[in-house]
Amino acid sequence: KRAEPSVGASVVVPGGRRGIIELDNEDGTWNVRCEDGTEADVPAGDVRLASGVDNGLYSGRARLASPEEPRPEGWTRFACFSDTHGKHGKIPQAHLPEVDVLLHAGDFSNTGEIEQVRSFAEWLRGYPAKHKVVIAGNHDVTFHPDYYQHAWKRYHRRPYACDEARAALACSGACQYLEDAEAEVLGYKIYGTPWQPAFCDWAFNLQSAAESLAAWDRIPADADVLLVHGPPHGQGDECVGGRRVGCQLLAACVRERALPVVVAGHIHEGYGAAGDGPTLYVNASTCNLSYQPVNPPIVFDLPPPDELRGPCLERGRAGS
Repeated sequence: KRAEPSVGASVVVPGGRRGIIELDNEDGTWNVRCEDGTEADVPAGDVRLASGVDNGLYSGRARLASPEEPRPEGWTRFACFSDTHGKHGKIPQAHLPEVDVLLHAGDFSNTGEIEQVRSFAEWLRGYPAKHKVVIAGNHDVTFHPDYYQHAWKRYHRRPYACDEARAALACSGACQYLEDAEAEVLGYKIYGTPWQPAFCDWAFNLQSAAESLAAWDRIPADADVLLVHGPPHGQGDECVGGRRVGCQLLAACVRERALPVVVAGHIHEGYGAAGDGPTLYVNASTCNLSYQPVNPPIVFDLPPPDELRGPCLERGRAGS
């Protein structure tokens, strides 16, 4: 089933302008707030979902791809999801491409409910990818025990056992769960971390510059893919009001290391991908502002690890 526009979706309107659907006028038109600050009431038939992805874009040595096109010989294909918020079962079948590696950048649950975590693990188990790598996000509150032990009443009538919630995913055999840790997958070094700057008193918040520096200093200089919940400043971090909430210290860390790929989520309206020098930046938020899982996964290809690393490693080491 093809995903249809809905309130909160990123769309393209006639003239090529991008915007976000603010309101269903209930007369066959959508009210769209465009990126240039204007508003327009647009006939539903003239509105299409914005992929946020310029397929064929190269950044460094990573290449954005359409799921339908063959990958270059010897390359590895990745599909990026994030912010599915317990709605993984409602993702359109057309948005489940077969790939080599699935990456999920957190917020796989609404608020860390064990039932949703188990369901997510089953969804991962059935996904057509040989390898799956997952991190938590600020909504996955039961994965952050130090936070959950004093905040659980905000979310649940009775507290969940954090170790049970984590085991439902980390010990499921359905994926590799990373939390400030690295995994080698098909020869690629993938580092995963769930943190973001302080955000509305949710889980995995970094409360100070010192905490942020400590978190980002743990990122290896030779990582091939950084999987992080909160995006770097200036890359997929613009909120609907125009404010950018990404971490400037993380952005500096990525530039210093010249990481080939950064995959994040967190800011639903920041969905999309862009290249900046040696780095491909992805905001893979699956849900839109209305928490509907309408955004397709962002797919990219990487050359063999030895080809990918050469220049990026030298730049990262030179800056360290």
